[in-house]
Amino acid sequence: MAFVDLNDSVIAQVRSAADIVDFVSQVTPLKLAGKSYKGLCPFHREKTPSFHVDRDKGLFYCFGCGTGGDVFKFLALTERFTFPEAVEHVASRVGIELPRRRKTTRESDKDDLLEVVDEASEAFHQALGFPDNPARKYLDDRKVGEDIIKKYGFGYAPDSWDYVLTRLARKHGEKTLELAGLVMPRKSGTGYYDRFRNRLMIPIHRETGALVGFGGRSLDGTDPKYLNSPESDLFNKSRLLYNLHRSKDAMRRIDRAILVEGYFDSIALDHAGVPGVVASMGTSLTSGQASLLRRYTTKVVIAYDGDDAGKSATLRAAPVLLAAGLTVSALDLQGEKDPDTLIQNQGVDRFLELLGNATDIFDFALKEWASNVKTLTGREKADRVEAFMPLLSAVVDPVVRNDAAQRIADGFHLEFETVWSKVRGKAAGPVERQVVRAVPSGEKFVLTALVQGRLGRDKVEGIKEGFFSDPACRTLFSITKSAISAGQPIDYSEIATHLKGEAELTLLSEVTLTEDLEDVALGRLDEVLIPMQKAYIERRKREIQQDIEEAVRNGDHSRERQLDTEKLELSRMLSTLK
Repeated sequence: MAFVDLNDSVIAQVRSAADIVDFVSQVTPLKLAGKSYKGLCPFHREKTPSFHVDRDKGLFYCFGCGTGGDVFKFLALTERFTFPEAVEHVASRVGIELPRRRKTTRESDKDDLLEVVDEASEAFHQALGFPDNPARKYLDDRKVGEDIIKKYGFGYAPDSWDYVLTRLARKHGEKTLELAGLVMPRKSGTGYYDRFRNRLMIPIHRETGALVGFGGRSLDGTDPKYLNSPESDLFNKSRLLYNLHRSKDAMRRIDRAILVEGYFDSIALDHAGVPGVVASMGTSLTSGQASLLRRYTTKVVIAYDGDDAGKSATLRAAPVLLAAGLTVSALDLQGEKDPDTLIQNQGVDRFLELLGNATDIFDFALKEWASNVKTLTGREKADRVEAFMPLLSAVVDPVVRNDAAQRIADGFHLEFETVWSKVRGKAAGPVERQVVRAVPSGEKFVLTALVQGRLGRDKVEGIKEGFFSDPACRTLFSITKSAISAGQPIDYSEIATHLKGEAELTLLSEVTLTEDLEDVALGRLDEVLIPMQKAYIERRKREIQQDIEEAVRNGDHSRERQLDTEKLELSRMLSTLK
């Protein structure tokens, strides 16, 4: 996908070829109702259908919750595809081969590194077949079968200073091996040696499936216990989740991820058929990893180790996930060490039973910090309540945060205001959100009449873009007016290609799927247009007044007279409209 050329022409071609009814009906049943299809909205609960889909225009809109867009937007909402992923998915469905673009030098170099890492993985896997090696013994002791070894690509880095160096340096060069994170320069300043030695090698992939590095498990007690590939253009641990490339489709489908600590926990669950499992590769979860999860799901169950350290790690990871807008719960392993051990000792059905009883993260924290509340001193209570602040501050939704604060107050036998006073001033900084502006109804009415072809060309020519105060209305009017002025039919796919914001695409969906305007309503069009024109003139007069004041400050008398004349003309126009 990285080298696909998604220009406007290609996007419009794919959008036009897609049957949006086919895509939508796989999520919610649709029935033909007049010129469009109708069904229950998949984005909010409703009993009476208010969700409309227009096959010819390639758009959908819900008049209940206001969600709308094209086929790409629908897939982004239901499958959590990125825009390029949605285009690629639709193109593959409709049989369009997307054009490729020429790779940059940096991209070509990155491809070379990916090739090196792939070859290193093969070399490590071959070494696992060497006689009497500790990696094979380690896997045998853990009862890891041959099918798992092949599926997850286990390998062995021999206890040698130059195994990879000897295998790959002649073909790729020592510097390339260093850039791929496989060798390190000697401290003497000359030559290189293998980074991974006497370690069980576990391949790590990006979400795309590309192999980008390794996690090496020590086999002789050497620290660190797990040695990862170094940070590079290929490997960025803070943006990687182990097993995501296998689990992302299931996460999208069931809208849930299971987050574990280590490789073997993830492998045990994934191989047992538990869907949506990923590993954070340690307990220091990053915001980048949380954002990556949010691309594929809205809910995360943390299933870290069952000891005190694992529970503490769970409560450290939770605020990071909450801040990404995820709903978080946690799993109680009922005394087992970790998910891998639980599967081995009690089977996958027991894990699924516990998964079904996963606890909301605030209830999980209350069990950890408030179970002995009757024995706590006032100071100890204060410290425990303070420990909740990172969790509360990370919650984006104020209703959820308020509810959690009430539960904390109840758990510690405190007044709500006592807890809430600690939240004030500690809430996370304002979350950057797209401001949803209410579009003036008159402007929507004019746009609806325009796209329904109910305005004559003379009437259209008399309407200026400036009449529209809402930016989305203004953009949509400008594009549509150009087509009408040129005597061309409205190409909705082409219009959608030129719209850059979600607000504009949603507005296009709404006005095009609105029921046909009645003649009586159209007869009162001037009652809408005249106030819009008046408001435009008033806005323009204020702008001119500011320009006049600037011209006076600069001593530009010629500019001042010109602006005075323009302002006077606008005042005359305004008087004729009253």
